[in-house]
Order: sequence, then structure tokens, then C-alpha cells
Amino acid sequence: MPAYPALPADLWRVPVYVPYLQPKLTQRAVVSAEKKLGIKLPRAYLDLLRIQNGGYLRLTSISPNLAPVDCIAGIGPRFPSLLDKDWDDVKKYMREEGIRKPARIDALVPFCGDGHFHYCLDYRRCGPLGEPRVSYIDIESFDTDKVVAPTFDAFLRKLRPSGITVAIGIETTAKMATVAAAISKTSRYSFEAQGDQDHGYPLFRAKLPGASNWAFLTPNVVRRGFVRRSDAKNEKMRDEPADNVERFPEHPDCNYFVTADFGTAAGGKLSRAIEKLPYLSRRVRLVD
Repeated sequence: MPAYPALPADLWRVPVYVPYLQPKLTQRAVVSAEKKLGIKLPRAYLDLLRIQNGGYLRLTSISPNLAPVDCIAGIGPRFPSLLDKDWDDVKKYMREEGIRKPARIDALVPFCGDGHFHYCLDYRRCGPLGEPRVSYIDIESFDTDKVVAPTFDAFLRKLRPSGITVAIGIETTAKMATVAAAISKTSRYSFEAQGDQDHGYPLFRAKLPGASNWAFLTPNVVRRGFVRRSDAKNEKMRDEPADNVERFPEHPDCNYFVTADFGTAAGGKLSRAIEKLPYLSRRVRLVD
């Protein structure tokens, strides 16, 4: 079956946090999931999971008035999974408090949420075998039950970046530590290594003058997947996936990025220092 047309190529965030990545999707897993949930899953959702079976998103904004769509649950044994649907506690509370919204909650299948809000495949109008809408519900204040897209495909197409960061892209094949040392020497702001455990790639950080004023040096090319050393139980996942990818494929010529508040005096000084280095550099806009 061909892939669903026009799925956002830059939807998934890299590197992938492997504990949130389900095993490769199989047709057997799809059949089992649909049987357990009692529904027909939309093709756009399944084709998306065939690209990557769940994880954090790069495009997270659907509306300025709604919570971010930070991840999409895949199908499998790891958290978060579409198979984790369980409204029992919510329904009990709704009965006890006489709450009626959201109505017919059993016909909603959550694929993103934090326990207070959820984005759901909404089968209330189409029935279990139809094409579901995507709805947003609030189960903390119980004041929101809103259709945000007529289909899952339309939902994906509506996703936008939550923000844009202005950065300086640097073109060089020099090692990251060498670049950090060169920037430190020229700017007199000390860029110090922070390790790779927070985000899955090495990071250098410098404290600039002013409250909460920091500068960061990060790579563009990173390993596709990562597991934090603290996730000892996931040690067996360390070998998947191992290929390298670009965090910002729209800037393939940039090897590194420096981010800071370039509108401050310190940020301006840093920018001018980078311009003096023997590397090609330019201002770029990064999708957060």
C-alpha cells in the first residue's frame, strides 16, 4: 500500500527518545490493536506510524488556545501507547460529580495527552468503522470538548511549529570541541561541555552577562535515536536506531548552531566574535 500523500516530512523530532519509540509496526500489530480497541484506525495514522511508531513531535502547535501536541502515541508495549486507553477513573469521577462533558467518552481514543487534556480519535459521529474526527478534551476542568480537525490527515496538516529561534549556523568540518574553543577564545565567553544525556547529542553552554542569559552550541547531525544512561531498564534499546540524521534538514549546509539572545549587548558581542572566525556562518531560523 503506498504511503499516504503529503504527510509532513519534518513532523518527528530527532534524535528520537527510544523509550518512547514502539517496535516497528506490523500488520499483525495493527489487526490486534483494532480488535482490542474495537475500531478501524485511520489510514493517515497508520502510515505515520509506519514511518516512525510513535514519539515526540517537532511540529507541536494546533491552536494558540490549546495545549501543545508534544507527541503521538504509537502501537506497542511501551509508553505511551494507543493501547493504554482507559477512561474508568474519569467516568467514575464524572458520575459522582454529575459531569456530562465530554459525552460518550468511550468513543474517544486518546493519542496525545498528559492526564489533564487529551487529543483523541473521535468515533462518536462516524461509528467504530468510520473515519474519525480529531477532538481535544479537558478532563481537569471538564469545560472543553472541541473538534480540531475533520480527519487525522487534516490534523497532521494543521500542525505548525510552536516557535522560531534565531540562531547562527556554522559551516565547518572541525570537531565540536574545536569550534567551542575557538568561539570561547574570540568572544571571551567560556563554552563548556554539558554532555549528551539531556537531549541525545553533545551540547556546549556559555553564561553571558545578565540574568538567565545563556548561549548554546549544538550539532546539526546527530544519531537518530538515544537512550539516557539513567534508563537502565532500556539498555537493550541502545543499538536502535543507529544511523545519523539532521536535526534541521532545512539547513543541510550548517554543521553547528549557536543560539542566544542576540538582541542583548552580550549576544551582539558573541555574534560579532563568531563572524571573525575562519568558518562560514549566517543567521538562520530554527523550528522549535
